[in-house]
Amino acid sequence: MMFSLLFMVIQKMAYSNLLLLLMFTGGSSGNSDNAKNTNANARSTGATTKTTLITSSSLKGIDVSKWQKEVDWDQVKGADVSFAFVKATQDDYRLDPYFGRNWEETKRVGIKRGAYHFFIPAAPVQGQIDLFISTVELQAGDLPPVLDVEVIEKHTSGAEMRKNMHIWLEAITKHYGVKPIIYTNQNFYRRWLQGHFKDYHFWIARYNTIEPEINQEDKWLFWQYTDTGKMPGVNAAIDLNFFAGDMNTLNLMCVPERLTPYPEKVIIAELEQLPAVKLLANNID
Repeated sequence: MMFSLLFMVIQKMAYSNLLLLLMFTGGSSGNSDNAKNTNANARSTGATTKTTLITSSSLKGIDVSKWQKEVDWDQVKGADVSFAFVKATQDDYRLDPYFGRNWEETKRVGIKRGAYHFFIPAAPVQGQIDLFISTVELQAGDLPPVLDVEVIEKHTSGAEMRKNMHIWLEAITKHYGVKPIIYTNQNFYRRWLQGHFKDYHFWIARYNTIEPEINQEDKWLFWQYTDTGKMPGVNAAIDLNFFAGDMNTLNLMCVPERLTPYPEKVIIAELEQLPAVKLLANNID
């Protein structure tokens, strides 16, 4: 019990240190199928500052869905890709047909993997929670789940969308034991999300040579800088991403090791096999 509590404290401290790191380095980041249709929303809006967080040694990653079809993950691994986000679900009923293959292959080749859900604000939020949980089984070392939010229907208000987003995020946090990441594009973030999700990290799509711009109280960690990338082993255009940190920082975000409780029946059975316990039982009889 004491070890379990100590482990939880260490994990909490590690996550807090990650937040502090981002605050002091100016950390401010971005995934989705529909990004292909919303390039203009993710482009620069006139900022002229040069990148400050991304360097030549920054970790590189991709995100994939059915649009890339069958990916040769051995070739991807050989192209210096450190992480990959894989589309799992959309709405409250749609599964990505390549999720299972991509999920297993990223694990096999040793690429840090994460799964994302494409959020439909007008769809029942509980159905979207249930679909993701029933589809995605996270293991220790996997990246946090991602909520991909980049569309809003005319009859859905921003307040209603954000409320349902919070419901999804909190339910997923409770289920997996790690806070999800929010993916969106630069303009959608500015219009609908900035300042409303201060407890979460962002992954921002901004197709430019200039880093994402974000509210000073928010935090970005991932930047999707193009949706027309080329990658060995992928026979289609692909989204390319940077992570604003090193591998140690990336690991701090991941699903922690879970301590498996030792079943009470097993403990009792093993105790009963000890000589002293057997002797005591015989004397009682």
